[in-house]
Amino acid sequence: MSSQNNQKKKLKQLIILIIVLPILVMAIKKVYDIRKGAAGAPANIVITPEMAGGNPNVLWQNLAQGGEEAVDMIGPVASQVKQLSPKLIRVDHLFDYYQVNQGPGNYDFSKLDQVINSITSTGAKPLLSLSYTTANMAQNGQNAGEPKDWNEWYSLVKATAHRYSVEKNIQGIYYEVWNEPDLFGGWHYGKSPNYTTLYIQSARAVRDGAAGSFYKVGGPATTAFYANWIKSLVKTSQTANVPLDFISWHKYSKNMEDFEKDINSFIDIMSENPSLANIERIITEIGPNPEPDFWYDNHLSGIHLISLSTRLAGKLHKIFPFEIVDGPTKRADNSSGWGLITHPSNGAKPKPRFYAIQFLNKLQGNRMSSWGDGSWVTAIATKSQETIQVMLVNYDSRGSHVETVPVTFQGLSPGSYTIKTTEYLGNSTSRTSKTLSSMLTERFYMEANTALLIELTPIK
Repeated sequence: MSSQNNQKKKLKQLIILIIVLPILVMAIKKVYDIRKGAAGAPANIVITPEMAGGNPNVLWQNLAQGGEEAVDMIGPVASQVKQLSPKLIRVDHLFDYYQVNQGPGNYDFSKLDQVINSITSTGAKPLLSLSYTTANMAQNGQNAGEPKDWNEWYSLVKATAHRYSVEKNIQGIYYEVWNEPDLFGGWHYGKSPNYTTLYIQSARAVRDGAAGSFYKVGGPATTAFYANWIKSLVKTSQTANVPLDFISWHKYSKNMEDFEKDINSFIDIMSENPSLANIERIITEIGPNPEPDFWYDNHLSGIHLISLSTRLAGKLHKIFPFEIVDGPTKRADNSSGWGLITHPSNGAKPKPRFYAIQFLNKLQGNRMSSWGDGSWVTAIATKSQETIQVMLVNYDSRGSHVETVPVTFQGLSPGSYTIKTTEYLGNSTSRTSKTLSSMLTERFYMEANTALLIELTPIK
């Protein structure tokens, strides 16, 4: 009898162990994840043969220059900027820096012309951030203040649009109404000083000044994504019957989820306005930190940009890495600034984020469908002729996550393939692989904050 009881007791213990063991393993794993400082999902990238869009390079081939100096900052580095194949270059401080307004109806575009000529010399088109009122134009006597005479502001913007869209015949200019209105000038969407009035006056001026040419006008270029600003602007364009060709905002964060939350909020807003569901959406200043940061001087800013590009492709139309050239000011922490290139007084040297854009530009052809992004590792794929390219990036702001990533190519013809792997800021290696089916899986080991370009080409 006692022997039977012992057997039952052992069986009961075994059953409990079978039930509890998986839970215990998961608990241990969870503790391990917490001790690592992060919990998330590993990547399992699958590249399918379906095409998902055009060339993704148009997303990141746009640049923004900030108001570091009241001179043409692009000209001295134009030959370097041209190497990045920029599509649009954004400049602000048009009116307070370049002294266009010489009095009511009296305009001098000579200094701004230099900036525009430097932009076009790189092969890019200008994105003109219509800013700011000069102190003598403003009610409060300060730069960026509300105009004391809206007719004077309207005439200035109209003359500017006419100068570059008609007289200079630059087709495809983007006119952005103001720069960070929630900060510079303290504008509001629902009270004075009223951005609604600013937008209506500016959009009408652009429409009248650039008549007969191809251009785009939009805003609000706020310091961050603010849903109420965007909802107000959409309503303004509809009720006042003024053009609204794009929505813009700025975003700085080291957390990738922040960018994705903004896009989801934007989609919610557009679902309430079906006629604007496909409106162009752009981030006209983007980076890891709104303040100067050592990241901008090292490879982390490049990895950040590559990761953003893989995550935002197909969700946004354009992003503008800020900024092209560092300012001349030496900072207390010895960081050089936000630039892709150091200030000419510091050698005009390209920094790692400059090379990140060149690395992204290696992607050729049209974007392919892919899925299986993880919490750290994400991918974007393209196909040009018979070569499939995959940009793979492992971004971890904590700098600790390591992963071996399976990448599966579907829809292949059986046979042998060359696999070329190029590291961001590193070397290239090649090997061959063979598949007897329509699918090939390869694994790639990735240290924290690294990126790879994988190129798969059939061997004939």
